[in-house]
Amino acid sequence: MKRSYIFLSLCTALIAQTAISGEVYTCTVDGKTVYQGKPCAGKELNNKVKQSQSQIKAKQEAAAKEKAAQATKKEPRVGMTKAEAEKSTWGYPDKINTTTTANNVFEQWVYRTPYSGSKYLHFTNGRISSISN
Repeated sequence: MKRSYIFLSLCTALIAQTAISGEVYTCTVDGKTVYQGKPCAGKELNNKVKQSQSQIKAKQEAAAKEKAAQATKKEPRVGMTKAEAEKSTWGYPDKINTTTTANNVFEQWVYRTPYSGSKYLHFTNGRISSISN
C-alpha cells in the first residue's frame, strides 16, 4: 500500500512537472534512465553544436579578412587614379560632379560625413589634383 502511494505521488508529480515545464525527455546517462526538460545529448545535438561552432569560426575568419583588407587600404593622395581612389579608405563617393572643358575633364567626388560636413576629392583628367575637407 505504501509503495503504491509513493508510486502514485511520483506519477502525479511527474504529470504536474510535465504540465508546468512543457516536454519531458527520457534520456540514458551512464546506463541510467534520467528525465529532463531538455533534449538528450546525442548525435543531433552534437551536430548542431559543431555546425554552430563552424559558423562562428567562419564569421570570425571573414571579419579578420575584412580587417586585414582595411589595414592595407591607403588614404587618398594627390596623383591617385580614380580606380585607386575607390580602393582607398574613402571608397566610392556619395556624389560625383563633372565639368568638361575643351582641354580637360574635372570631377569632384563628394563624401558626406555625419558630423564633420563633407570631404572632397578633385580630379583633373582622371587623377586626383587636390583634396579638401
